Amino acid sequence: MRVKLRLLTGLILLLPLLVQAAAPSANPLVGRLWSPAQQRYVDWPEFYRDWLPHDGWLLLGEQHDDAAHHEQEAQLIAQLGQRGLLGAVALEMATPAQQPALDRALHDPAARNPERLDWSRGWPWALYEAPLQAAFRWSSRVLGADLSRAEVRALYTSTTALAELEPAHADFMLDLLYESHCGQMPRDQLQPMRRIQLARDQQIASVLRANVQPGRTSVLLTGAIHARADLGVPRWLDTLPQRTVLMVAVTENRDPATYIPNSYGDLGSADLLLFTPPVDAPDYCAELQLKSN
Repeated sequence: MRVKLRLLTGLILLLPLLVQAAAPSANPLVGRLWSPAQQRYVDWPEFYRDWLPHDGWLLLGEQHDDAAHHEQEAQLIAQLGQRGLLGAVALEMATPAQQPALDRALHDPAARNPERLDWSRGWPWALYEAPLQAAFRWSSRVLGADLSRAEVRALYTSTTALAELEPAHADFMLDLLYESHCGQMPRDQLQPMRRIQLARDQQIASVLRANVQPGRTSVLLTGAIHARADLGVPRWLDTLPQRTVLMVAVTENRDPATYIPNSYGDLGSADLLLFTPPVDAPDYCAELQLKSN
């Protein structure tokens, strides 16, 4: 349940992001890749040789408040860049309106700061600075991919129809939202959040489809739910080459198969899991209960 809840917390739109400290770990899973479909470990040389989606996108699914995930993102971006494999880097944490600032920062190190980038305080710079700096150094372009705040606000009250997947997908997403809010919000009040999640998936996918770099692997930094192959952005990428890597903080459990999220239908949730150190995670449900009281 703890692993599942951490993957869900990216859906909680009202909770602030907290910097979590990684706890010391003797768990041998940390730093390893696991293929749920093949039920085996994938070593890093094999990953760089055989698993990268050339002419497509590598989706890195993070827990937004896990500092180790951002360190891992920075390392992966740098490794791809040093190997001459990296294309663009797209960010859930930025919007197309910020694209001029992102383009300037690509060529001007002095512009690589939150003020010049008009960086949202909702995404703590202390967490995102390392992957951003790696992206500016090594990528061909850094892309803002998400909806603007104004677009998100409009979706809360809009009745305009959105493109939908199958009805069972909507039901599954509502269940995730209900659980991520610890059962404290009526399901009918979660429909706007589901619509926003859907619209954000579609927006991010449109940016990815428009920015394929031939012969290169581009990288999306996003929350785990957006990255999931069964639920999120990949469902809107059609035949575009893609791989999803979900980063998962370990517990004391050493069985990699137990960390696989419950998937929707017969679709796998990820191509690979990347295990990261444990964290002292706050009790989100206790926090929500306190707020509701």
